[in-house]
Amino acid sequence: MKSKNKINKKIIFIVLTLATGMIYKLPYIQDVFYVPIQKSLNLTHTQLGNILSIAGIFSTFGFLASIYFIDKISKRILIPCALIGIGITGIYLSTLPGYYALILIWILFALFSDMLYWPVVVKSVKDLGSDNEQGRIFGFFEAGRGLFDTIIVFIGIVIFSIFDSLKCVILFYSVVSIIIGIIAFIVLGKDEPKTMNNESKLSVPLEVIKSKEVLLISGNIFCAYAIYCGITYMMPFLQNTYGVSVLLIGVFGMINQYGIKMLAGPIGGYIADKKFKSTSKYFAFCFISIIVSTLLMIILSDKEFSVVVGFIFVVIFSILVNSMKALLFAPMQEVGIDKEISGGAISLASFIGYSPLIFCYSLYGSILDKFDGLLGYRILFSIIIGFGIMGLLINKKLRYLISKNEKLRNIKKAS
Repeated sequence: MKSKNKINKKIIFIVLTLATGMIYKLPYIQDVFYVPIQKSLNLTHTQLGNILSIAGIFSTFGFLASIYFIDKISKRILIPCALIGIGITGIYLSTLPGYYALILIWILFALFSDMLYWPVVVKSVKDLGSDNEQGRIFGFFEAGRGLFDTIIVFIGIVIFSIFDSLKCVILFYSVVSIIIGIIAFIVLGKDEPKTMNNESKLSVPLEVIKSKEVLLISGNIFCAYAIYCGITYMMPFLQNTYGVSVLLIGVFGMINQYGIKMLAGPIGGYIADKKFKSTSKYFAFCFISIIVSTLLMIILSDKEFSVVVGFIFVVIFSILVNSMKALLFAPMQEVGIDKEISGGAISLASFIGYSPLIFCYSLYGSILDKFDGLLGYRILFSIIIGFGIMGLLINKKLRYLISKNEKLRNIKKAS
């Protein structure tokens, strides 16, 4: 019976990994096919930027809205609906409609992928592992998602090169999304949440918002993600400070995309579970390491060191931030949040935790535009250190709360 349960969990894990690798392909199709999107849909840079900004607003507040239903509707309904909804919307996108229809399409993409899908898939992955497996399960989830993501993008590029048609790529992504949605509906099985009375239904969002544990985890994610946004500027830093060639920058970009991003999650998860026995402690280690390594980059960046030294610092930074990104929600299990509100907790944590997307890139970019050369990067790195210190302080409070809750649970068990 136990072996059958393990097999079922592995199958569900694989389906969730494939689904997550697929669901964001259409909402972020411009990341790979930016110019074809512009030409096929007859969009200016400003129009495409407006579409994505409007979608970003709906994504952000979609996380908040999902608090009200994420713990009341089964994942067997939400996950397939999100995937099939993305697919059907994609089929409409393949007709290459006008500007205002495109705004509606990207709003639907945002609602399906972020409001309906993301909180429930994080909750589902979390529930597949025990307390001492959270680091590894989220690490391998991120790696598997990245691998399937890469495969799908590669197939999309091949299709585009053969048919020279963005429409064919969109239809391919749409059909695969619908197929995985149907598979998810079959595999996930019956998983109806516990019924709640009217009073409980109304109290869930308030309970989530008032939870110290949820707010501290949200703060932990916020700081980690604000630091993660800084990785975008590491390549320009190497190029401008160390004079690294465009070719070497491209090589490192490939290593970062296909090597570090996929391996950092599983390795970080393994270290968190086996070495630290706690994902929250691993976050503390990462915050301290990022503060020290970034401080050294500020101090040593005007010295005449070899390119290798610069690469070492950037690789260390990349490994740390990518492992943190993979494990953002892993402390949820450790802190002991009630399962009845865990979906809402993930929704709120996503709303707060991913909010650096709204301002960090603008902030970092404006600093580099305003302050030329090394000074701009030093200011940017100082801000990253500031987020690291803030994250460390929040993490300290979170670990104290985890320890306190664990003692209370042990007392209850003993009595």
